[in-house]
Amino acid sequence: MSRPFTTEDLRRWEAHAVPAWVYKGVLVVGWAVAFGYSITTTTGCTSATPCYPDPWLSVFAAALLATPFLLWREPVVGCALGAGFGLAEVLSESHEGIRLAFGLHGLACALVALWLVEARREQHRVFGRISTPTVVPHAAPVRFTGRTVAALLMLVVGGLALVKYVVDSSDLAEHAAAAVPVSATVVAVGDLDVTVELPSSRQTFAVLAPESYSVGMSVPVLVDGSWAELVAEPEDVTFPLTVMSLTLGMAVFLRMRDVAGRRAWQRVRSTPSASVEVLVRADPRGRAVLHTVDGTPFGSIPVTGAFDDDRMLAVGDLSYGGWVVLVTADRVLLPNRPLRPFHRVLPRFDDPGEELLGVALETPPLPFPVPPHRRDVVAGRWLFAAAVFLTAGAATLNGPVVLTALWTAGTCAVAGWVRGRPSAVFHQHHAAVRSWLRTYHVPWSEVTSIRRDGDRLVLELDSGARFTLAPSGRPVAELGAIARRLHDTAPHGDELTSRFGGALPVVAIFALVAGAVLWFT
Repeated sequence: MSRPFTTEDLRRWEAHAVPAWVYKGVLVVGWAVAFGYSITTTTGCTSATPCYPDPWLSVFAAALLATPFLLWREPVVGCALGAGFGLAEVLSESHEGIRLAFGLHGLACALVALWLVEARREQHRVFGRISTPTVVPHAAPVRFTGRTVAALLMLVVGGLALVKYVVDSSDLAEHAAAAVPVSATVVAVGDLDVTVELPSSRQTFAVLAPESYSVGMSVPVLVDGSWAELVAEPEDVTFPLTVMSLTLGMAVFLRMRDVAGRRAWQRVRSTPSASVEVLVRADPRGRAVLHTVDGTPFGSIPVTGAFDDDRMLAVGDLSYGGWVVLVTADRVLLPNRPLRPFHRVLPRFDDPGEELLGVALETPPLPFPVPPHRRDVVAGRWLFAAAVFLTAGAATLNGPVVLTALWTAGTCAVAGWVRGRPSAVFHQHHAAVRSWLRTYHVPWSEVTSIRRDGDRLVLELDSGARFTLAPSGRPVAELGAIARRLHDTAPHGDELTSRFGGALPVVAIFALVAGAVLWFT
């Protein structure tokens, strides 16, 4: 019988963990400072010292863009990428300030990476002292190959990006070899471009340093028929290398994760492995949240298949970043990723809270939108403002940073829409409950419980479905009384259905806006 994992064991085990604010806060802020400094630092480009495109910088830019995301999701990998990019900048960057900024950030990432690795070893040692060897006799569970398929698709995209770079660079080299130098006159200087007058035409070029140009200035230009480029700033066709690096890196990451999960299962099958008994509960997204046997949450992992809340054996490498297999009396739950910290207390569905039995004397005019809480309305407006600001900023930028800005803007737009809109609309015979991408038609006749969960109203159906509304500007008891009256007067015979809705229109509109920005930039 395996030893129960108690709160006292957790205290000793977590004493070696790296605080999340170190990599999610300090390192991410440091990355933002270094990145912001690098893109706002002006670099003069002249015909004597041209700003040549750097293919290797485009390759390493993938590591730069992925670093903040991975610091949140996979801190060891994120620290490794941050350290690697910092080293590359120290060795290749000519600007002293940029070299110093990324060098210091890379050094910090390297130190935190070592700290994370050592913390995991210490947690593994503590786990080894309190665990019991266990052999898992069950047959291998079914594994999905979604990650492998995604990795193959990423390889295809990366290969196509490489082909595009080779074709574009070859075409550019042919033009440059056949071109003749001519003198052109600058007739207009924009925020990120200049327009020059050639002997036979007028052309506009995107530039990195518009402050290096002035109207009336004479600049050398290479011309080959209708093709032309500035001598000081040759055309940059290296962006496909960034796409290639991102997709190939993601393909390798997905494949390595799939292999690591399989090996974790093979280890616990082939040899006795360390194990402890933990309480496992499902969070709203279906992930397995590991608790001590006395109920303290400490980690989460998504697993293959659904499960019931119960005590299970945690077998394998119980450490943050380690692979943990969950074993019950009759089945095995294989992890889809390593264990991550999780300390939020889950709602107790076996403790449903206060049942709201009050009935409103009359209903408000229908349909009745459940008003969102004021803090959500304010947050939604700020998120929309951030989305507009980021989209406008993306329209003035070039290169990989445009994708990062648009992705962040889209996330802000969708989150702002969801938070600022009513989470449900009460109708005479049903409630229309909105989620991110769907709207659910919830018949009042199917509702079996109307209760309070903190500042939220919860509707439970006879089928077992549960809908939790977002906090509202109206008291929960008042909303419950309205819902109770509509429930008592609703006819029978309707059923639960759903359709696409929610924030889907915002997603579609923003996709068009993002496409337009990418097209024109």
